[in-house]
This record gives sequence, structure tokens and C-alpha cells, in this order.
Amino acid sequence: MLLEKPLQANDVITIKLLTGEELLARFHSENENELVVTKASVIAANPNGMGMIPWMISARPREIKLNKQTVVAFAKTEKEIADKFTEMTSEIKMI
Repeated sequence: MLLEKPLQANDVITIKLLTGEELLARFHSENENELVVTKASVIAANPNGMGMIPWMISARPREIKLNKQTVVAFAKTEKEIADKFTEMTSEIKMI
């Protein structure tokens, strides 16, 4: 059996909300009631195909606390997508 290691701070995760929205974000921490993330983004269509936009457009808080009652599921994001997320939300270029 393959064991997955627990999420660590700065892991890129995918979050599915009760509303149907799917977020990409950096994991910060969690407790019984909250999932704390940074750089929350959504995938959206653009003239060149697909891109990422901030989930909260009119505010850019350093951390976002999601009520776990509104979260259906969350998991570590696939490496290819996580690498693109990292490139788009930082100065780091993945090779």
C-alpha cells in the first residue's frame, strides 16, 4: 500500500466547495473548523485558452480562512498543474 504524506505548508492543493467552485491554493494550515490557504485562485477561460484568476478579486488577503462546512473535499494538486500555479503566483519558473 502506498502511503501519502500529510499536507505541508506551501503545498498546492485543490479545493472543491459546496457551491461547485474548484479552487487552487497554497495550503497553510487547518484545524477542526477551518482550512487556511493563501493565493486562492480559480481556473477561468481567457482568449488564449485557460488561465488563473484570484478567487477574491476585490480583496487580496494574505490568508483566507475557509469554513470546513463549505468544503466538500481537498487534496494535493497534480504536479503539472501545481507547477503552473507556482509559476503564475510567484517569480519561480518550473523547469
